[in-house]
Amino acid sequence: MVLGVSLFGPFGTIGALAHLLHQGLMKVTLFFCAGNYAEELGIHRIDEMDGAGRRMPLTSLAFTIGALGMIGLPPMAGFITKWYLGVGAVQAEMYWVVAVLVASSSLNAMYFLPILHRLWFRLGPAHGQGQWPNEQRLGRLETHGWLLWPMVFTALASLGAGLLAGLPFSPLDWASRVASGEYLP
Repeated sequence: MVLGVSLFGPFGTIGALAHLLHQGLMKVTLFFCAGNYAEELGIHRIDEMDGAGRRMPLTSLAFTIGALGMIGLPPMAGFITKWYLGVGAVQAEMYWVVAVLVASSSLNAMYFLPILHRLWFRLGPAHGQGQWPNEQRLGRLETHGWLLWPMVFTALASLGAGLLAGLPFSPLDWASRVASGEYLP
């Protein structure tokens, strides 16, 4: 965010301001998911997440949305942010910022893709491969509704911020209004 504003141009400022909300939505989704895994399955370490996507599909889908957004893949909110920051960097002729954005996306991919692989593609306790530390069974839902619905909401809001970025009153539109007031005479 500081990097975007320091580009001293409208695109960098738009990217930085939109990133405030986009990053918040993506990260809070990831934290909600981590809490749900801990509460429902007793998972506190990444190596305990094998197969959790089958046991907790909504939580794992929300985690996937948050992770892909943090990486910056289209059409996620993180992509919109990184795109505007990149355009702002090119306009300011600060090409090293583009390298920082690519490095950030690469690091996020290195962090999150192995976790997504564990969630969705590795066998876990649901298939007789060991057990989760403290699995709870609450009935129909994968976890208590008070834990599930806020996470679903923030995941959908994060996805919507990317898919609907061009609509009026989106975070991107709000950031564009602020930046145009700052940079236009």
